[in-house]
Amino acid sequence: MTNSMTEGKVWKLILLFTLPIMAGNFLQQLYSTVDSIIVGNFAAHGQDALAAVGTCTPVTFLFIAIAMGMSAGASILVSQYFGARQMDELRRAVSTSLILLTGMGLVFSIVGGVIARWVLLNLLNVQDYLLADATAYFAIYCFGLVFQFIYNIVSSILRALGDSKATLYFLLVSSVTNIILDLLFVAVFHWDVPGVAIATVISQALSAAVSLFYMFKKYPILRFAKGEFKYHKDMGLLALKLGIPTTLQQCVISFGHIAIQRLVNTFDITAAYTAGMRIESFVLIPIFGFNVGLATFTGQNTGARRLDRVSQGLRDTMIMSAVSCVALAIFTYTAAPLLLGLFNLSGGNLDCGLEYLHFTAPMYLFFCIYITLNGVLQGAGDVIFTAVNTLTSLLLRCIAAYALAYLTPAGYAAAWISLPVGWIYSLVLAVIRYKMGAWRNKSVVQVKEEPQHG
Repeated sequence: MTNSMTEGKVWKLILLFTLPIMAGNFLQQLYSTVDSIIVGNFAAHGQDALAAVGTCTPVTFLFIAIAMGMSAGASILVSQYFGARQMDELRRAVSTSLILLTGMGLVFSIVGGVIARWVLLNLLNVQDYLLADATAYFAIYCFGLVFQFIYNIVSSILRALGDSKATLYFLLVSSVTNIILDLLFVAVFHWDVPGVAIATVISQALSAAVSLFYMFKKYPILRFAKGEFKYHKDMGLLALKLGIPTTLQQCVISFGHIAIQRLVNTFDITAAYTAGMRIESFVLIPIFGFNVGLATFTGQNTGARRLDRVSQGLRDTMIMSAVSCVALAIFTYTAAPLLLGLFNLSGGNLDCGLEYLHFTAPMYLFFCIYITLNGVLQGAGDVIFTAVNTLTSLLLRCIAAYALAYLTPAGYAAAWISLPVGWIYSLVLAVIRYKMGAWRNKSVVQVKEEPQHG
């Protein structure tokens, strides 16, 4: 394997590693956005159908958050073992993580389908006229959760090995499939909201199958003989130790979104908020891409004890991420009417969407700096701090949102006015944590022999 990030020009390694991740994230966001655009333009009662799909987003993300969090924990293990060249431990980590995540995915597929209507009615306060479509979408979507879990763990393993291009190929196949099936099921067969969910599940299954095939075909070291592919209790506990804090962090984000979505549903601005979030998700792609790239870079170099490269990686990544963030924020602010028009919004929904984007666009830079710093902390294994930071940030944002909505004239705009409150708080704490240097001693891998560098 030749995907080590412990040698070579730092900024170039991170950029080349991150670009395929960004492209993959773009395709992943295309899933949700195409769903929204197609139901908004082709389904009967388009804006109501858009609202029904959009109102499910925080709940679907709750399950995906678990997959992402646990996969992130496994990724820390794999990247650090790879950096330390401990291949036997790496194989044990891979087999354990695959079994663990697949089992969790099966459980959540069943649980999600059973509790769909209760969650939408009681947690999100979904309007009566949206409830039937929203329940149908969410229940069908949950059948594909096991495929989401498989795809996420395989992608995390490959990224930890320095292979960021593979996930782009997987997502390209599944995204094209999703778009074709969306158009077929909604525009041609007129299955409306359920058709969008069915298309998504089929696409996710294809993505999981392709990713597994690629990993075992491409990497001989990950091909397991009979009796080798098994769950190792000690490695499972270590993966849980690293994954649970990150999972809780992701779940808190999701619960924060649920709380905000409930507020949005109460003011009945769901269609506008959905469109605004879909557009914002594209703007944040470079930020999250650089976060993953820097976390992997940090994991490998922490495992190899090249901490000087980690500091250089942060500086280089911060510049690249900030430049892309500012450019996209300016574009979003100026092109907001055109972008919202893609979702077939009109009247009050269009005005509300414009308010959303015009307020949030100038605030993205705070989020950019915070998430980039998180890349170092996560990759080094400082996951408890990042989880606590996110937990308190989301709590602060939710309190601010409800206080602004009901105690001030802000009203529905509190849903986005509260965003920078949490971002700035988390940024301050992340800067302090990085400067204190505790992350330097969080590595889970002990290097058996200090590598020599020319």
